Amino acid sequence: MEKSTLWMPENNIGRLSWVAMLLCIGLFIYEYFWGNDFTTMVVMLYCSFMLPAVLLTRRVQEKYFIYTLEYIVPFRKFTALMSLVFLCIWLIATSLQLFH
Repeated sequence: MEKSTLWMPENNIGRLSWVAMLLCIGLFIYEYFWGNDFTTMVVMLYCSFMLPAVLLTRRVQEKYFIYTLEYIVPFRKFTALMSLVFLCIWLIATSLQLFH
């Protein structure tokens, strides 16, 4: 069976992925001490969308999703976009909370 050449993500977790995971840990620590219910929920949504975006590397796709490689690509892009959206929502909510 031919492998998809539509989009060739990295085989291993890259630097940006490590930064996203460390940011998630940092946000959870911040939320534990200074967060409220809304911002904690946004961080949890960020994490739930960030994990598939980061951990669905090419190696994982070829091992577990060999017949659906074309469908995993848009899913990974969507989860990356949604994690970015929730990070922006968290930034706005936290900054409004700090300034008021």
